[in-house]
Amino acid sequence: MQAENFVAHRGWRQHYPENTLIAFEQAIQAGAVNIELDIQLSADHVPYVFHDANLMRMCQREGLIWDYLSAELDTFFASESYRLGNAFAHNPMCRLSDIVDLLQANPAVNAYVEIKEESLTQFGEQIVVDAVINALRPVASRCILISFELSALRLALHEGWQRFGAVFDVWPDPQSAALVELQPEVLFCDRNCVPIEVDLRTLPWPILIYEVGSKIEADDWFARGAVAVESFLVGELLREYNLKSA
Repeated sequence: MQAENFVAHRGWRQHYPENTLIAFEQAIQAGAVNIELDIQLSADHVPYVFHDANLMRMCQREGLIWDYLSAELDTFFASESYRLGNAFAHNPMCRLSDIVDLLQANPAVNAYVEIKEESLTQFGEQIVVDAVINALRPVASRCILISFELSALRLALHEGWQRFGAVFDVWPDPQSAALVELQPEVLFCDRNCVPIEVDLRTLPWPILIYEVGSKIEADDWFARGAVAVESFLVGELLREYNLKSA
């Protein structure tokens, strides 16, 4: 097993506010070479690393992320206090540009960048896809665009983006025309949607399983043919597989 077989889901979320710079920095320090993050847009179309459209869970603020300009969002704190208390009370929100800087500083790290449905619905595919791929251009070779919305990925493909994955919470048709067109490097599949009889090694696309919470569970998925697992506990898994130095 190698570090490449593990993905830090929203960073090292077990101990840090999800989708924030500190969560990704700490995941990388723990040995992660693959990070996964979510993208929503601000009112002025700036891409932020953020899972929910609603700000309350992460920032204890009313409203939706696109109710605010980027200059306002930069004054908010993504502390995830309901889960982590006051430990990260002054932790800033993370722009996608911060992740570009992080990747430039860590050339061995790759990022799976998920374009979220809520922003696609709010702004339309063209605005969201353009905002994301334009921000990522400096590190394009190490960024894999992923989404539940395959039409958004197809738009990025037609605009010249080259690396793709797809995300599913229901078992997909691996022979679908959209997947054949995209030629995804990996399919992210919810662990609860995989048919028990399926041998993942027989499928035309590599399968990554999310959300995996223990080494026992990871071992089972690797035995079934998963190429990687995604976890909020990436540091713990890397340590248990002796892939973390400390």
